[in-house]
Formats: sequence, C-alpha cells, structure tokens
Amino acid sequence: MNNTKIYGFNFTIRGVLTIAFLLRCLLTSVVFAINHTSGAYTLDTELYLITARKLIESGQFANSVQPEIFRTPGYPLLLIPGILLGQQELVAIFIQIMLSCFTIFVIYKIALAIWGESKIATFCALLYAVEPVSILWLTLLMPETLFTALITLFMYLLIKYFTEKSWKYLLCAAITLAASIYVRPIGYYLPFLISAILLIGSLTKIQKNKILMIHACVFFLVAMGSVGIWQVRNYVKTGYSGFAAVSDYNLYCYNGASVIAKQKNITFEEMSEQLGCNNPAKYLKFHPEQQEWSQSKIYRYMGKEGKKMIMSNTWDASIVHLEGTLRTLIETPAKLYLKRFTKQRRPALSLSSQIPKLLTGQTSWRVIFSNFHISPLVFFADLSLLLILGAYLLGVTAALLSSNFLKNRAMIMLVSIAAYFLAVSGGVAGGYRFRLAIMPIICLLGGYGLWLIVDKIKPKNIQE
Repeated sequence: MNNTKIYGFNFTIRGVLTIAFLLRCLLTSVVFAINHTSGAYTLDTELYLITARKLIESGQFANSVQPEIFRTPGYPLLLIPGILLGQQELVAIFIQIMLSCFTIFVIYKIALAIWGESKIATFCALLYAVEPVSILWLTLLMPETLFTALITLFMYLLIKYFTEKSWKYLLCAAITLAASIYVRPIGYYLPFLISAILLIGSLTKIQKNKILMIHACVFFLVAMGSVGIWQVRNYVKTGYSGFAAVSDYNLYCYNGASVIAKQKNITFEEMSEQLGCNNPAKYLKFHPEQQEWSQSKIYRYMGKEGKKMIMSNTWDASIVHLEGTLRTLIETPAKLYLKRFTKQRRPALSLSSQIPKLLTGQTSWRVIFSNFHISPLVFFADLSLLLILGAYLLGVTAALLSSNFLKNRAMIMLVSIAAYFLAVSGGVAGGYRFRLAIMPIICLLGGYGLWLIVDKIKPKNIQE
C-alpha cells in the first residue's frame, strides 16, 4: 500500500480509516458521558423507533395507529438490530460509525477512479475523516449517515459504469440510488437528473449512442420502478399516491409557512404555531372539518395549500429558498457541538447562519456581530468552523477552475449531484444537516483542488 506524505506525515488509507474510527468512537464516548443515551435523540427519532418496533412485531410498516406514510422504511431497518439486542442507541451508533468509515473508503476509491493518484485519493479521504459535521451527526439516531453512505456508494458505482460501461455497475447504481431514496426521500428526483446526464453523454458517442440511450432508460426504469413499488403500497394501504407524506407536510409547514411569516413580518416559529404544525390537536382545532379525514387526505390538503402559499409571493419564496440554500452550504454545527459538550443553551444566533440573510439584504453586520456580546463562545466556535469549511470550499473552487473539470465526466456528475442537493435543500429548514449528503463531494473536489494549490505553491511537499 502506497504511502502519502502530507506535511511530513505518512498516510495510507488504512491509517486514515484508523484515525477516523478512533476519532468517531472517542467523540461518541464523550457525548454519551456528558448527555447519556438521551443525547442520541432528536424530535424525529421517536417515529423512526416506533416504525422499527412495528416492523419487528408485525412485519408491517406502521405508526402507533395506522400504516405509516410520513416516513420511509430505510432507516428504521437499521434500528432493528439495536432494538432486538436491547441497546438501540449503542448498536445503531456503532453501525453508523462503521458506515461513516465505509463512506471514507468509498471516497478514496472514487478519487482513485477519477484521478488515478493514491496520494490525492488518500488526502480526499482524510478530509472527510476529520470533517466536523459528519463526525458529530453520527452520534444521533438520524438517517443522514446511512443516506450519505448509500449516495457515496451510488456515485462510485456510476463512475465505474462510466469507465467500464458494464450493466453490472449500472444496475447496482440504480438499485443503490433507489435504496437511498427509501432512507431519505430528498433524492426522489435524482434519477431524472442522472438519466438526463446519461442521455446527454450518449449523444456525444455517435457510434454507440443507441446502446447508451438504452442504458440511460434502463437506469431510470430500475431506479424509479423500485421507488414506485412503495408508492403503490401507499396507495393500496391508505389512498396516498405519493412516496412520502413528509414532502406535503414540508410544503405546508416549512416552505409555505416561511413565506406567509415573511409577509406578516413575524418569525417562522410564530407562524408555525399559528398553523398548528407542531401540535396535531391544535391543527385539527383550526381545521375541524378534517377530523373525519384520512391521513392521506390531510397530507394532500397540506401539499396543495403549501403550494398556494408559495405562489402567493414567489419573490419572497425565492429569497427564503436562496437563504436556505446558502445556509446549507456554509452553516456550521458550532451550536450543536457546544450543546453536546458544554450544554450551552444561550440563544445566540450563529454567525454562519446569518451570513445568507446578509447576502440577501435581510440583516446587517451590526446584527450579526451583536451575537458576540450574547455568547462569545458560540461566535468564536462558529468562526473557527467557518474558516475550516472555507478551506474545503477553496479547494472545490480550485477544482472547478482547473483545466480538467469540463473534460472530466465524473467531476461534472459530482457537481451536478451536489447542485441538486443544494437546490432541494433550500428554504427555512436549510442548514448544515442537509450538507451531509454533499460533504463527500466537497471532500473529493476540495481534496483535489487543495492538492493542486499546494502542488503549485510548494511542489516539494507533494511527493511519495
């Protein structure tokens, strides 16, 4: 195994994986020592656990009272081993640690497949091994770590298909992408994008364009066909024809609510309270006619009303969405780190979460820096993590400006997938959590770009 020397230290992918594993185990141990197992829970965790227990008890994907259509079964399946062993938090998080290390290894394999240099591949893997968001988030019983692993594996299989044109890799890529959608429905429209990329690629290969077009169509049919099975299940069980009702809920309680809040000049939290989004009983009090409705009819109503709210002021909706997209790209987990390690509860706004509002003219530097007086610790922690992220994004910029970018189909594919996730992660809910699926791409492009920069400035440091 080749050694990669980085600033005087020799690294191999085995060494990077060892560092990553120990770092994740150490952080998890500290988090559990401070917060106990309750530190692994979020507001969304309980529903995942309920559906996992129902799968064990009856083999049916259901919540406490009826078939579940709000969430999908991908992540609850991961929780089953821990529930059966009576250690649902520890087992699930250990699996997530292993999945995170697996993601690092696949990043290494992707970089090796694209650039053919073990030193660049090892550096890309190292960037992900020490990346702050992915390390901390795996301590939570949430689906992002599993989703990121599947998306990264999908990208590797697709890149292998690019180089070998093998049905094996194409079909495995389609199935893996479909599996990721069962974990997080945010990737629902990704098969459309990838199929379009494959079709465009087929048009540049005159002699083989018919075969490649067939490949693109088969990819789409396998990916969307696998997803469509669950939509059929939802319709048969409940009359709901969508893949996951969380999309309709988000249209109403996040996208639509944020637009109306902006129009009324109130906070999003106040608007959410007025709509009864966080209290089902209150929501039904506002909509008494819906007390006799099925859950599928209620979610369809939410989806339609959410779209109406958005269309009532498309300019405000665009601004809110843009702020969320920028927040997804640059927000840091500083407040979550402090909460987990110091139980910091001060209500200071983070610097990185306010920069998007500054860029869209919705706040000022004075307001941003006023947070320094509320909590200097949050301010400096956020600034430090923002500088680290800035280094990653500097590398991405260098990679995009390199002469290889437009000539490299795999790099174009990576950027397209990242752009997709950024686009769909906008809005009031946008934040560093949604960057998790993009971080492997940022580490790949960032690692390559930073290597180019260092190679140009101090070539003597880049050697075996």
